[in-house]
Amino acid sequence: MTSSLSWAGGFALGFVLLATTGCGDAGSAATGDSGARDAGTADSDEPDADAMGGDTPDAGADVDAGGGSNSCVSVTGGGPEPWLDLQIVGRQFDAYEGRRIRVVVASQVGWRLGVAEVAIASGAFALTIPATFIYGGYTEISLYVDDDSDDACDVGEPLWGFVTGIVQETLLVEATPDGPCLSGGGPSMAKGCRLWPTPVGPCTINAQADLAMRLPCPG
Repeated sequence: MTSSLSWAGGFALGFVLLATTGCGDAGSAATGDSGARDAGTADSDEPDADAMGGDTPDAGADVDAGGGSNSCVSVTGGGPEPWLDLQIVGRQFDAYEGRRIRVVVASQVGWRLGVAEVAIASGAFALTIPATFIYGGYTEISLYVDDDSDDACDVGEPLWGFVTGIVQETLLVEATPDGPCLSGGGPSMAKGCRLWPTPVGPCTINAQADLAMRLPCPG
């Protein structure tokens, strides 16, 4: 289940970034019913570190598999195997210190659904969500600050996200409020850093997960 989005810049066999900080105005994008994006060429105009607000995370950042004592990771659903891991590291989130950030990973209804959460400490967080990607699939990764702790995104809560390219290996996402930097993921994944573009609607990245619906993460 995917939303209708149009390609801006044509990130072929790379990833489509479709979110920003906060639930915002509708943007444009396009996908087919199968979830696959039309072929295009990867965008070579990547912003440098200054464009992303200063220092970006180191590619070799340590990833805490549990994310700390106040973290939770839940993966459910099926879909084609093999299933692959997401490692996500956040930095420069000092403005949200002590607040709960949630990560939701989804491709389509009934397939793998990863949900994780952790409290931001010293402006940072780290999580591993195992076996959450469908091999060869385009997957939505969403992050939002759950201020009211209701396990759902509400309008006005800070939101970021994007749709990956074709995932064939473990993917590392190093995120700041300005944008993500990607490494791994396989040969078809565009590497490097991007800015978060605008979302397609309130609390909506690509509608591959209903972020406004309560998505519990059992502790």
